[in-house]
Amino acid sequence: MCNTHPEIKIPTLLNGRPVPPLIYGTAHRNGKNPPDVREALERGYRAVDTASSRRYHREDEDGRAISAFLVGGSPRSASRDDIFIQSKYSPLPEQEEPGDHDTSWAYEIKDDTTSRVLKSVLRSAANLEVDVLDVYMLQTPLNSIKGTLEAWHALELVARRGGVRYLGICNVRLSRLQQVFERVEIKPAFVQNWFRRSTGYDREVAIFCRDHGIVYQIFGVFDDDNKVLLDCEPVRRQARLRSVSEHQALLQMLLATAERIGLRLCVMDGTTSSDHMAENLKTVAQMDKASDADIQCFSNLIGWARQPV
Repeated sequence: MCNTHPEIKIPTLLNGRPVPPLIYGTAHRNGKNPPDVREALERGYRAVDTASSRRYHREDEDGRAISAFLVGGSPRSASRDDIFIQSKYSPLPEQEEPGDHDTSWAYEIKDDTTSRVLKSVLRSAANLEVDVLDVYMLQTPLNSIKGTLEAWHALELVARRGGVRYLGICNVRLSRLQQVFERVEIKPAFVQNWFRRSTGYDREVAIFCRDHGIVYQIFGVFDDDNKVLLDCEPVRRQARLRSVSEHQALLQMLLATAERIGLRLCVMDGTTSSDHMAENLKTVAQMDKASDADIQCFSNLIGWARQPV
């Protein structure tokens, strides 16, 4: 991998293994079945993404599901060291509106940014029933670079004390990511962004992550905005040759393309179907079977083969 900042070590699980390329996402979606964290772990997922905000997540329920799996005596039994657990600090705009006696927020509105972040980390660790969080992210940059850095410095305090192993940021544009990277001591190890056609497949951020050794996580791969990728020739040919669905073929092409350009990529997967879970995990294991020509064509299509202008 091209890494112009060798001080950034490649993130691992507590057991020393690489972070899995497929992360089980726990966001609740309107009209969809709720995520099934325990079933995902039973099927073989070894990374879970959640957040402190109750707008889209139920961090406490996710924590109970993880704990139930760990003590449940499953044939796929695992220890805490085998599971990568990440959560996020959610600024005020990302929080669900509290009721009159709501206690779902980790912090109070009157708290300053540092206090909000520290309280959120403590609540997340309690909800997820862990002593150490593998990753804690800013769910979004704050309104100003000053506010964003204040929140980041609070996360650095936690990381230095051993409460968090790695730091990250979500829903970030290149300009703000560059500002954060240049001004903080503990660099972002993870970036999580929305993968969609309308933003050019986030090409500039993806290339920045590649060049700086940052693990790049994407969500929304199978959203309607990306249907054009399901119909592109490299994906359709991969589906025919490997006897998989277009969705599985797209997943293979994304991972193979990232590997080709030296980008460490993780894909968020929130399926609630046990069959789809098994199929997606199998797909990841076969991602190295795409042809060179198809990988190059797909890379050109999403723009990851080109340098930012």
